[in-house]
Parts: sequence; C-alpha cells; structure tokens
Amino acid sequence: MEITPNPLTISQLFSGNNEQFYIPAYQRRFSWQEKQLIDLFEDIDLLKQSDTHLLGTILCLTGSHTAGLNILELVDGQQRITSISILLKVIQDRFEELEENEIKDEINSYMYCKSIDRKLQNKVLLGDLDNPDYVKLLIKKNMHSIKNNNLKEAYELFYRLLEDYDKNKLNSFYFKFINKVKIIRLDVGQAKDAYKLFETINNRGLSLSPTDIIKNFLLGHASSIDNRTLDIIRKDWKDVIVNLDGIDTDDFFRQYMSSILQRKITKSKLVDEFKKHYIIYIYEAKNLPEYKKYKEIRIQKLKNIEKIKNELDGNEYEDDEIETDEIQVEENNTSMDFMEIDKFTSNLRNSSNIYNKILLRKFSDEKINRKIYNLQRIRSFPAYIFLLDLFKRELSKSKYYLILHMIEVFMLRRHICEYRTGELDDIFSSLVKIPNKNIVEDVHDKLKKHLPTDVEFETKFKTHSYKSNGPRAKYVLEVFEYETIRDQG
Repeated sequence: MEITPNPLTISQLFSGNNEQFYIPAYQRRFSWQEKQLIDLFEDIDLLKQSDTHLLGTILCLTGSHTAGLNILELVDGQQRITSISILLKVIQDRFEELEENEIKDEINSYMYCKSIDRKLQNKVLLGDLDNPDYVKLLIKKNMHSIKNNNLKEAYELFYRLLEDYDKNKLNSFYFKFINKVKIIRLDVGQAKDAYKLFETINNRGLSLSPTDIIKNFLLGHASSIDNRTLDIIRKDWKDVIVNLDGIDTDDFFRQYMSSILQRKITKSKLVDEFKKHYIIYIYEAKNLPEYKKYKEIRIQKLKNIEKIKNELDGNEYEDDEIETDEIQVEENNTSMDFMEIDKFTSNLRNSSNIYNKILLRKFSDEKINRKIYNLQRIRSFPAYIFLLDLFKRELSKSKYYLILHMIEVFMLRRHICEYRTGELDDIFSSLVKIPNKNIVEDVHDKLKKHLPTDVEFETKFKTHSYKSNGPRAKYVLEVFEYETIRDQG
C-alpha cells in the first residue's frame, strides 16, 4: 500500500485550483451539529498567533493526477471538509459586509476550482442528497427550501459567532484559520487500500457509528474483488442511504440483523454480528482476513445443509462421507442463506426500502399505513424487527391486516400492564421463523404466550396513567369511540 501523507494548512489544502473534493453519494449526509461546530470554531478562535492546531486527517482516494480537474474522493473526513467550506463561506460573507473585497475575492480561490474549460466549479462537491442544499447555501438563494437543516444551521451558527467581529478581529480569525490550522491529507491510489486504511485510522472503527463501520467493511471487501463489484455495491449502498434519509441508520441495521439472525442484537454487538454473519454466508468472504476465524462454523453449516438435503432425497448420510473441501460443499449447496455479495447488498437495499415504508407509512395500501400509525402511537418500535420480514412475504391483504391488529393488541396490553420491554426484541425476532402456512394462527399462538390475561389487563387498565404518552392515550380513546359507535349502529 502506497500512502502519501501531506500535512497541509487550510490555505494549502484548498488552494489547488484543479482539485475537487468529492463526497460520494454512498457517504452519510452532513450531520455535524452545534457541539462539533462550536468545538471547531473555538479551536481556531482561541489559538495564539504562535500556535498551530491539528484538525486531524482526511483520506482521499486520488487515482492518477491529470492535466484536467482531479477528483479527490473523500473516504474519510467529509464532515470536516464540509464544515470548513461553510465556515470559509461565512467568513467571505462577513468580509463582503465589511467591504473588504480583496479578502472576499481571495476566499473565492479556496471555494472554487477549474477544469480544462476554465469553468468554475465548487471546490467541495457533496453527495446527491446534500449537494442541491449546499449550492443554495453558497449562492444564498432559496435557503428556505434547504432540506438538510444541519447545513443551514451550520451556516447560521458560524454567522452568529462572527457577526460582531470587526475588521481586525475577523482578519485575525481568518489568518489563524487558513495558516495555523493543519490537516494531514492521506492520498491513496487504490480503493481497496483506502477502505483498509480508513479502518486503521479510526482505531478499528471504535469511534465511528456502526453504520460507518459496516459501510467501510462492505466497500472495502468489494474493492478487493474487482471494480465492477465495487460499483455495484456502491450503488446499492447509495440507495440504502437514500432510503434511510432522516432515519436512524443504526436502528435499521440493529433491527435488520435481529430479523436476519432471529434473535436480539444489541447495538454494542451489531458490528461483530454483522461481520460474522457476512463471513459465514457470503461466498466471496473467503478472501477476507477474518475468514479463518469463522471457517469451521461456515463449513459445518454447509455440511448441515448437505445432510438435510440428503435426508430429504432419501439418501443415507454419513458425516465422514461429506466432502470437507469447502468449494465442493458450496457447489452442492442450494440454500438461499448462502449468497454472493451483490445479492446480499441487493437484499439490504430492499430491506432499507421496506424500513422506509414502515417508519414513514408509505405503503400503497392506506389501511396498512393506518395500522402502522396505530403501532407507532402505541410505541411498538421492537415490532419492526418482524415487520421487516413480514412485508417481504407474499400474503393476502387480509392476513397483513390481521397480523398488524394482533400486534396492536399485544403491544397495548403489555404497555398497560407494564411488562418488561427488554424481551420484546427476542419475541419479535422469533416470529421471523414462522412459515407462511398458517402464519396468522401461528403468530397469534406465539404472541399469546407473552400476553397479559384479560383479568390482569382489566385491572391495570383502570389505574394506568396515560400522561407519559399522549399519542397512546389518544389511540385508546379513538378505539373506545369507534367501538361505541359500532355497538350503537
């Protein structure tokens, strides 16, 4: 792996007029908020003129430099680069207000770059979701229509912090910002090296969100296979991010893995469980360094599948007759649990689409949306583990309605009777195992085992306090009103 580390001031980092920082669409949206932004501002503002401040590292996938515009794909550091560019824009606007046009024009050289045609382009190009908002911010037009409030709030916060600075104080801040703040830029030429280095920089991901670690793991593995695979996985991941826009992605992955593994997965174990499942069940995972750790588990699962297959075919089975060469075993395997990486990410993309429909109630059937709205008012978040699986099945509408209604009753009764919520993940994970045949009856029987009795519910209902959850109380009143009208009718 060839790495080129360059410690650069902000002035040096942004002065290359034929370089553009590109934040690919598969990266998460700009998410820095007040704490991170104020920390950045104060680190600069409190600097003495004789001091320097190291802002950290950014990791760029560079490819080979050309005479035209060179695109630097940011594998790590997109939040910092975006924040720096917004701060530069605010400083520029303040100098313009103070009629310091020379410095205002100087900042233009940091904010824009040029290709061979000499046409100005933004120095920072954000992902598909954020870039339209970012452009509005830079030209200060239609800012009311900006969808990612984090971008708008970053601009407004920096502006408030600099609003009272006179020419001298603003000039001092600007000088320290572009000359005394340094970033170590790591340039890597190949994608597989970039993703590997990303994990190393972030201390094996401990400071990152589970979603960031999973993204890097998938893209890093894809890049080690070939460029075609990397392009496919990048596109699938981009779609996942779009589907989960405005949704807690860590929640999705935790519930997704609970549904896949059919057991409760905690956030602290999410990354390890994801990697373990991936290495065991994805064909191409054999080229991963961690493969040795799970090789025996993988082969044993393949043997078990082969054994079941033989038994279903009426063949005699002896364990020592099964080929221990994994490639041979995999050739005989017909289980859908084992799959290629592109099918895995395709399933992940489809699951994120279903999750989007659940949380935002976007199903084409309005009755299903109303049922989900009821679940949300009751606070039935753990049920999404099962719903992720349920809405992948081909069932009649009446079965969907009945199952959703059963979950409504189940969750309301447990909440009223103050049953433990900690076991709900396990309960809903276990429902994933139920086959389509007799699914309504089987879900009913499973839930009934964990349901308060009628007597217990009636007793608790009389004394239950609804003050802590207004939506749940409104739901109960609406059900009463509906039942009363129905009885009278």
